[in-house]
Amino acid sequence: MKKNYHIDLSEYSLEKFKNNLKSREVIPSRVSLKVGLDEKFAVLKDKGIRSLKDLIDVLKTKTKIDLFSKETGLTIAYLILLRREAKSYLPNPVRLDKFPGIETEHFDKLESVGIKNSRHLFIEGKSKAERERMSVATGVPIKILDELVCLSDLTRAYGVGPVFARIIFDIGIKTIKDFIEHQAQDIIRIYEEKEQKKADFGINEVQFSLVLAKDLDIVVEL
Repeated sequence: MKKNYHIDLSEYSLEKFKNNLKSREVIPSRVSLKVGLDEKFAVLKDKGIRSLKDLIDVLKTKTKIDLFSKETGLTIAYLILLRREAKSYLPNPVRLDKFPGIETEHFDKLESVGIKNSRHLFIEGKSKAERERMSVATGVPIKILDELVCLSDLTRAYGVGPVFARIIFDIGIKTIKDFIEHQAQDIIRIYEEKEQKKADFGINEVQFSLVLAKDLDIVVEL
C-alpha cells in the first residue's frame, strides 16, 4: 500500500482542524482565526466541507476564495488566513543540503540520481532494501543514507525543520515512530540532560508537532 509523505488530507476532518485551532496558541498574525470559530466553521460545514482536503480545494485560488466569500459571507482576509493555516499542515520538503552534520559530497551523489530533497529520499529510501540499492547506485554509505532518511522522516512533522530534526535525532529520536512515543516534556528533559543547557524550544510547540505527527503514516524501516 502506498504511504503518504504528508497527512492524508481527505481523512483529516474539519472538526479536528477546528479543535486544533481552538486549543492551541497561534502566532499573533493568525489570532483572528479563532474569533467566532464555531460559527464560522458551522458555515463551512453547511457548504459540505468535511475534511482538510475539501477546505484547501475550495480555497485553492484567488478566484475560488472570492466566490466562496460571496457565497458564505466570510471575509476574503479570513479565508486567506484559513487557507494559510490549513496548508501549514503540509510542510515543504527540505533540501538535503540543509541538514547539518552531513558532508556535502553525499548530496551531490544523491542529486545525480534525482534525489534532491527530503520527500524524494523518503519516497525512494523508506526500506533497507531500497537504501542498499541506492548506496550501490550512488556510492553513498548506508550509514549516511540511514541518517538522512531518518532526518527526512522527522521533517514530515509540523514545525520540525532540518535543525530541529538534527537536534532530536542526536538525542535518540530517529523517526516519526520514535517521536510520537514521547511526550513533549520528555523530549525537552532528554535534550537538556544531554546538552547540559536549557532548551530554546517550548513545550507547546513540541506538543502540537506531536499531535499532528500521530496522523502521519509510519513507514521508515531501520
